[in-house]
Amino acid sequence: MTLLGRCFPTMLLALALSAAAPVPATAQLVLAETETLDFDRPESWGMKYYASLALLTSMGVPQRRAAGQIDLGFEGGYVPQMSDAERRIGFDGTKLEDVNKTSAFGRVRGSVGLGKGVALELAYTPPIELGGATPNIFALALGRPFELGPAWRLGVRGYGQIGTIRADITCSAEEVAAGDDPQANPFQCVRPSEDESRQKVVGLEIVAGYDGRSRLKPYAGIGLNYMDLEFHINALYSGGRVEDHSVELTSGTAVSATAGLTVAVTKRLRITAELFYAWLKVQRPPSATPANEGFVNGRVFLSYQIN
Repeated sequence: MTLLGRCFPTMLLALALSAAAPVPATAQLVLAETETLDFDRPESWGMKYYASLALLTSMGVPQRRAAGQIDLGFEGGYVPQMSDAERRIGFDGTKLEDVNKTSAFGRVRGSVGLGKGVALELAYTPPIELGGATPNIFALALGRPFELGPAWRLGVRGYGQIGTIRADITCSAEEVAAGDDPQANPFQCVRPSEDESRQKVVGLEIVAGYDGRSRLKPYAGIGLNYMDLEFHINALYSGGRVEDHSVELTSGTAVSATAGLTVAVTKRLRITAELFYAWLKVQRPPSATPANEGFVNGRVFLSYQIN
């Protein structure tokens, strides 16, 4: 989720030239390479870390909805802030990236019964900028519950999502504002980058939960997700001598798990709190073997049955 690792020597050369002598404005190096990364590369880990944030989990005990029944609601979640060690994902794990843009995530979502217990769920994160990041993500799911007993249900859901997140990752506004400071702006960024992370995800989730007469309805689930991810760079650095439009591609699978509790405030109004976790492998140098650095966050969902 950063500048291409194989372009590192070119960048170092450009930086050395800019430090050694003035170069005419016309002598600009344009990078436009496309690289496919292993799914456990640090750059890939950064991409799947933020793709995991938006996975469309069940947020509740599987419900048997009548045909035409509509539920609407709002989901909000916490965005974990990476440590400096975790943010070191550029150049195959050697460069810090400015990924801590916001600590909150939200979207509207709803569901409609299609008959025979099947429900269609839709969710949308609108392009509202928060902390310098602008998401635009659409997700949908199809699910059906199965009775395990008088008060227990098992739900099977298939889901998918597609969208983008735009932010100044490669060259942050803070780096640009630092000007010629070699510590605060080591790559001599000229303007905030307009980078874009693109995601296409499909997954399958199995959820089991209690839905008896009690207002408290606990549940737990596990999911398998296939992620097809891209990171498009749009940056100007090395004092304006390098214009980067490189693209990084990666794809693979990740396992996730959820555990939550729904409170039935009234017959129509429900509040759900959920803990989400995704196992994410990463191989950081100098280690020769991948390790798990998972994504964990909390989510809250307020839903209302309108008919």
